[in-house]
Amino acid sequence: MRRLVIAVMMMFASCACALELPDSVKEWQCVSEHIVTLTPEANGENLGRMVYRDYVRESPKGTVQLILTEGGGTGSLYVPERVRDAKGLTPSDSEYRLLTVSGRKSIMEHQAYMPLVLAVNVGDNVILTIESNSLTEDEIVSFAEETLSSWSITESDSYPAR
Repeated sequence: MRRLVIAVMMMFASCACALELPDSVKEWQCVSEHIVTLTPEANGENLGRMVYRDYVRESPKGTVQLILTEGGGTGSLYVPERVRDAKGLTPSDSEYRLLTVSGRKSIMEHQAYMPLVLAVNVGDNVILTIESNSLTEDEIVSFAEETLSSWSITESDSYPAR
């Protein structure tokens, strides 16, 4: 029983300082949310969480999914200093572009027939990923900047050595 109480206290303690995704971003409204707590079964330690939020816009119609991963079990986003000019980092049809979003290292992935994906290293062990078939590259960057401006983020922008 004591272990259960401690586990619940740890869970609420870690969520108390967690970043919260906005209910709306400009004309986009959140329509669903799913939260996954990362807890290994062996010791019950809370290693972080993943928050999935779906947003819709009426005019023009569109959808966006935000995925916030945070905690020691998620790690930080690795953004290389450069990517190959040809087809990106992997021998696939994916193309990658490095950029800075609100002063933070980011990487954009574009693959034919798949959603456009932007991953932003928000800070130590905090990553914001945005996926959309509805947005252009400029619009997805603007969406990310608007989302980030709703937070007061104080984490450092350090990156793990790889």
